[in-house]
Parts: sequence; structure tokens; C-alpha cells
Amino acid sequence: MPDPLTSSREIQKAFAEYDRQVILNNVIVGCLIGIILMPIGTILDFAVYRPQVLYFLKLRLFCSLLISIFWAIVITPFGRKHPRKLGVLLAMFPAFFISWMIYATEGASSPYYAGLNIVLLVVGIVVQWTFLESLIAVSMVMLMYLGACALHGNTSHIGLANNLYFLVLTGIVVATGSYFNSQLRFREFAFRYELDKSRKALEASLQQLKENEMQLVQSEKLASLGRMSAGIIHEI
Repeated sequence: MPDPLTSSREIQKAFAEYDRQVILNNVIVGCLIGIILMPIGTILDFAVYRPQVLYFLKLRLFCSLLISIFWAIVITPFGRKHPRKLGVLLAMFPAFFISWMIYATEGASSPYYAGLNIVLLVVGIVVQWTFLESLIAVSMVMLMYLGACALHGNTSHIGLANNLYFLVLTGIVVATGSYFNSQLRFREFAFRYELDKSRKALEASLQQLKENEMQLVQSEKLASLGRMSAGIIHEI
């Protein structure tokens, strides 16, 4: 009977390798999304903050450039080894530049705080953070937002309370979803792993049974030939 502890460690090790590859691919996809979507936000800048549209376009393009460099790091041996750590860092690029635009506009009254919610949701879903990674990312984004409002000087109680309320709610949704998603992904992998392991064991048993049957048939043939040879010699 297999040792449950050894089996659990075996599954966890296999899942870690599987998860590393999945998260690596997801981080690469997240980089592509960030590179494309940040400049597209210029459409919103033109509608909301038209006088600053060129300034914001430069910020957005610079953000896309940094994400491109980040992407080049992700596909290096180091990046392939630590995709989860980089997955948390990925969210910081758009969050930082959106916070910069909040600082450059109306501080706590800026509607761009909604962009931080989108960053948390999109990157959290794409990269599939763990519960701890979600808490770290949410905390860092909220610190960026509070810093932008404080540096601007507009910390209107109503605007700040409203925006923080929705940021906290988004953080709770992301962290809770990440927790249950991580548990579900591990359980599904463990089920598939054990199923595949049982299938391979069954195939090996069937192959061994066939080999045993073939050996038995060969033995019977040899025995039959031996008896025939003995009978012929006896008649002679």
C-alpha cells in the first residue's frame, strides 16, 4: 500500500512543476495584454483629460516599453524558474503609471482609480495568483493609490473613502477567488495525476500479463515438442 505522505509529496512536486509552466505562459500572456491595452487607454484620456492626452500617451508608451523589457526577462532562465514572483511584479507596471496619472490629475477625485481595479482583476485572473500573492499585489496597489492622492494634495474624504471602498472590495474578490482557485487547481491536478498513475500501472500490469501468457505458451510449445521428440526416439 503506498505511503499517503510520500504520495502527497510526489503530487505536490509534480504540481509545482506543472504550475510553474502554466504560470509562465500566463505571465507572457499578461505582458501582451499590458503592452496592448495601456496605449489604447489614450482613447479615454482624450475624452476625460484632453489637455494632458499627449503627456499621458508618453506615460502609457513608456509603460508598454517597460513591460516589453519585463517580458524579455520573463523568458530568460531566471524568469522561467520564478514566474510566480514575476507575476506579482507584472501588475505593478500599469498600477504605477495609472497612479501617476491620478497624481497628475485630480488625486482622490480622479476617476482613474477604476483602472487600478481593472489591473487587479485582469492580472489576477490571467496570472492566477495565490492568496498570499493577491494580498501582496492588492496592498502594493493601494499604497500606490494612497501615495498618489497624498502627493497631489487632494485627499477629499468623500472621494477617497468611495475609491478605497471599491478598491478594498476588488481586493477581497481577487484574494478570495485566488484562494479557492488555487485549491481547485491543485485538487483537479491531484485527481488527474492519480488517475494517470493508475492508468500507467494498469497498462504495465496488462503488459506483464501478456508477457507471462506468451512465456507460458512458449513453455507449452517447448514441452510439447519435447514430448514429441521423446516419442519419436522411443519408437526408433
